[in-house]
Amino acid sequence: MESLKNLPIHVLIMPERTLGDNPYNVVHQLTKTLEFLSRVDKYIEDAAKTNNAEFEEMWKIIKTDREKHASLLKEFLVTEMKENRF
Repeated sequence: MESLKNLPIHVLIMPERTLGDNPYNVVHQLTKTLEFLSRVDKYIEDAAKTNNAEFEEMWKIIKTDREKHASLLKEFLVTEMKENRF
């Protein structure tokens, strides 16, 4: 039996089963969406500092849409995990 020390790193960290395309895509998009949401308040603040109501409103609308997208993606993941399809 081969020692774990001699195995390549990708063998040690590779799960038994990889994510299918659909779950991977959802996780990837959720990550990108949450990254955006972590920054958007700064964009809104910057627009407010320059008294640019149009930009401020635009960022608020986009933030609301992305929050909805994040919720939808999270709901999908939870359902898939509960039904053991993930």
